[in-house]
Amino acid sequence: MRILVLDDSDIMRDVVVNSLVESGLPREVITEAASGVEAIRLVNSDTFDLFILDIVMDGIDGVAVLKEIKKVQPAAKVIMCSTFSKSETVRDLIDLGIDDFIVKPFTRERLKDTTFRYIHNY
Repeated sequence: MRILVLDDSDIMRDVVVNSLVESGLPREVITEAASGVEAIRLVNSDTFDLFILDIVMDGIDGVAVLKEIKKVQPAAKVIMCSTFSKSETVRDLIDLGIDDFIVKPFTRERLKDTTFRYIHNY
């Protein structure tokens, strides 16, 4: 099991990573990316089972990263996170291949429940 967490906010990445670790996942299965450029580099150089992506970021956003994931690692599961949750935006993301959507701010329990839906053997 390998997970990539993408968020341009250090605080938000820490919240996600710490929540996953507190839920029982080993820290070593989690990789962090602070930008879309970094995430795309990782998508093209490593294999992940699950991606947790922020949508809104400077430069390359989470949607562009999602499109690259679906080209390079189409079997991977993708959870998108954002402070906005317009139904048409979520529908567009579903059409692009996301598996789930979490509205920020979220509880640790919501993140755990959503993440563990796509993680096997943990």
